[in-house]
Amino acid sequence: MDGIVIRPYAPADAPTLCQVYYHSVRVAGARHYSLEQVIAWAPSPPDPGWFAARARDGRITLVAADSVDQPLAYGDLECDGHIDHLFCHPDYCGRGIGSLICDRLEQAARNMGIARLYVEASEGARGLFQRKGFALRERRNFELRGVAIHHYRMEKRIDGL
Repeated sequence: MDGIVIRPYAPADAPTLCQVYYHSVRVAGARHYSLEQVIAWAPSPPDPGWFAARARDGRITLVAADSVDQPLAYGDLECDGHIDHLFCHPDYCGRGIGSLICDRLEQAARNMGIARLYVEASEGARGLFQRKGFALRERRNFELRGVAIHHYRMEKRIDGL
C-alpha cells in the first residue's frame, strides 16, 4: 500500500487514535450494528490518557500512518496473544490497512513465541480475521451499557510454534 507505514505507537498518537476508534465504531460500526448499539459501544471519544495508559501496559500497539505521519488505523497485541483492538478510520476502511496491521501483529506474536492469537471480532472485522486464517469459535451475545450486542470469538494457531 503506497505511502502507508506501519510503525510503533508514539505517545503523541493518543489523541488522534482516540478519534480513529470513535469514528470507526460510530461510522463503520453502523454498517453492521444499530445506532443504539454503536452509541453503547462508543458513547464519546475516549480520553487520550486512557489510550496512552493502554499503550504502556505491555501490549504492542502498531499504527498505520500516511505519508505525512497522520495515523489512520491501529491495532494492538497483548502478551497472551489477544488482539484487543484493530480499528481503522472509516475513510480508509477496505483499503487493506487493517490487513497490514494484522500481518505485523502476527509477526510480532511469532517473534515473541506466541503460538495462538485470539480476538473478539466485531461483525465488520469478522471477514478480515477469517481471511487471515482465524477460525470462528462462537458468536457471543452480551450487554454493553444495557444494550444487547454481539461479537465473534475467533482464534488462529501460528504455524511452527
